[in-house]
Amino acid sequence: MERRERAFRELATLVRDRERPFVDRVREGLELGCVALGVEYGALARADGGEHTVLAVATRGDAPGAPGDSRPLGETFCELPVTDRETVGFGHPDDGPPGVGDRAAHTTDGFSCYVGAPVTVDERVYGTCCFADREPREAFADWERELVGSLAAWMSDGLTARARKLALASESDRLDGFTAMIDHDIREPLSTARGHAQLAHEAATEADAAEVTPHTEATVTALSRTERLVADLLRLGSDSERAGGAGPVDVRAVAEHAWAEVTTDDTMARLTTEPGVRVPADESLLKRLLAETFRFCLETGDDALEVTVGSLGDRPGFYVADDGTGFPGESGDRPAGDSVGLDSIERIAAAHDWTVTAGLSADGGLRVEVETDEGIWPASEMTGHAEEGTAPVATLVEEWSDDGSESGSDAGPDSATDSGLESGG
Repeated sequence: MERRERAFRELATLVRDRERPFVDRVREGLELGCVALGVEYGALARADGGEHTVLAVATRGDAPGAPGDSRPLGETFCELPVTDRETVGFGHPDDGPPGVGDRAAHTTDGFSCYVGAPVTVDERVYGTCCFADREPREAFADWERELVGSLAAWMSDGLTARARKLALASESDRLDGFTAMIDHDIREPLSTARGHAQLAHEAATEADAAEVTPHTEATVTALSRTERLVADLLRLGSDSERAGGAGPVDVRAVAEHAWAEVTTDDTMARLTTEPGVRVPADESLLKRLLAETFRFCLETGDDALEVTVGSLGDRPGFYVADDGTGFPGESGDRPAGDSVGLDSIERIAAAHDWTVTAGLSADGGLRVEVETDEGIWPASEMTGHAEEGTAPVATLVEEWSDDGSESGSDAGPDSATDSGLESGG
């Protein structure tokens, strides 16, 4: 009784503490759950497109699991609460649903007991709040299952509130970015097309086909690029299609397509990509961001440039780096004035609520980092589990402020009572 009352009392206090970032409190809630349940592992995980991805984790001892770990949902115990949309728990695989003992969570990770509850965003399944241990135990008591359900309900409230706030805040940013992109990204290729068309016209008057062909080809390329830009801009400004509703994208594959778009057979520069880097993105806009970054590298670097795309490692996101001469202008670490290339990159990143940081690479060249701000928090429609006809939910990205505070990322102060946090079991 004392352990139960202490757990719910601490959870109610945690819910009301809105001075600290929501992400920090999620991790503390997972630690609270591990102690109260006497288990070694707790996690908030996203279930998206048949994939299970760990977002935040609390572990005790040498328990396996870390943020960013991803595997097919069917290999985890979490598929059960996601499918059933209710709390699921068992003290031993033999006491669980049929086939539980054959899942990788047991055969590979060694977990034997489990309890998890679905986390929802705007009533759509987002993932799970779950706890596990490698040692079997007696069946989870009703109050223990209720504690996990209350944690999941609180996380659901916070993520839903954050999604709605971001949806409203992104409207003005999207319109500003739309105008700015038209001002530069459309005018620049059109100017190029007009210039080459004029040169082609002048060369044609001299009946020199060898001079005409390169200019006409450049004209077609520039105009084709303009058509793609127009399509992307219309999608970016549309209320029905937003970057925030996109799913996980393989950065390597998109980077290779973008590289092919900005280079020719005569390009001496080479691209190296790291496998396994995935970010929640609109694939078309991500391709544009990478293409603009590659163009910036090629314009500021040497002919035999080495360009690398890889993971940030300790942070969610990716980087593009080269071994060129760094930034042009007075400073080797950042352009002396406004940089048109970087502006374009930053505008596309802003559509995803990402952060762009530019500086010097380890080889003294350019390095552009795109951090997805815990891009572990996006919510999208569940493949195979979501209700038919539902639209993807806006991207959820926790906002970290300089003073450590947050605004609007949570349910109200009465959410503890609303979620049953003070019922005591």
